Amino acid sequence: MSDFEIDIHVEDLRWTEFVDLLDSLVSRAIRASLAYLNAHELAHCDFSEVSLAFVSDDKIQKLNAEYRGKDKPTNVLSFPGTEIDGFKPLLGDIVLAYETAVAEALDRSIERDDHIVHLVVHGFLHLMGYDHENNQDADIMESIEIKILEGLGIASPYDKGELL
Repeated sequence: MSDFEIDIHVEDLRWTEFVDLLDSLVSRAIRASLAYLNAHELAHCDFSEVSLAFVSDDKIQKLNAEYRGKDKPTNVLSFPGTEIDGFKPLLGDIVLAYETAVAEALDRSIERDDHIVHLVVHGFLHLMGYDHENNQDADIMESIEIKILEGLGIASPYDKGELL
């Protein structure tokens, strides 16, 4: 899978402090995730677009309350696209919250850019059908995240206590 579009929407102006990096961070995260998944035959997906929104905690809290029944901010949410005649033109949407992402990176002494890449990988894996609803699924998803991040030269965020 190499011919797809990454659509980025910056809704919270605080993300603009490093907006020039967002394209490369997101692209690195998604391409590395796809390369890993394809190499290990864990998932095959035919899509033409993935969308990312960079929002505030207020916005993500509203989405979290509406779609997950959890009235609190979170770092990342994923919303799968709809399949049409066996084809999913939009794989889905990944939404990241500014305040939570930046605070988590600071609290855990993780490079902010590395944390953003991790959140995008995490959100992307959700779009590919992975979850962490139980311990077994969480172990599988975390293991994949760690391997993808290692391939990008990013240390395991779980070594620093990061929980998604």
